Amino acid sequence: MDITPQDILNHEFNSRLKGFDPEEVKNFMIVISEAFENIISEKEELKKELKVKNEELQKLKKREDILRDTLIAAQKFSAEIKNNANKEAEILIREAELKAEDIISNAISRQNSIREEIRTLKLKRNEIENDIIKMLNSLKELIESYKKEDEDFEKIEYLGS
Repeated sequence: MDITPQDILNHEFNSRLKGFDPEEVKNFMIVISEAFENIISEKEELKKELKVKNEELQKLKKREDILRDTLIAAQKFSAEIKNNANKEAEILIREAELKAEDIISNAISRQNSIREEIRTLKLKRNEIENDIIKMLNSLKELIESYKKEDEDFEKIEYLGS
């Protein structure tokens, strides 16, 4: 049963002989009514504050949920970025390895080609050296034959003089 301060003030007590002093009872009822009114006002203020605090709490819970969701999304995004970076790094490393293998293969091929050219040039040099030696030997033989002819001619001239 809800009692208001007005109910307290308006309440009438039955009189009896040797009862309480009506004026004193009335004054006490006024004091109780005012105290009760203060309690009701305080209760209403507390209800309003509670309502405001509950609304603030709900807002904070929504913010917390948003922050939690944002944090989870950021963590997922961060993990995704990290995974993508790792995949890209692996791809770059693999591409670099393939390029390195290609460069090494080309270098080995070029080295073999240069070695073959050097071998071919050495053979040609040997051939040229042999040709030069043959030519020098031929020239030497020719010079010696000219010398022999000159000696023979000089002998003939000497005999004929």
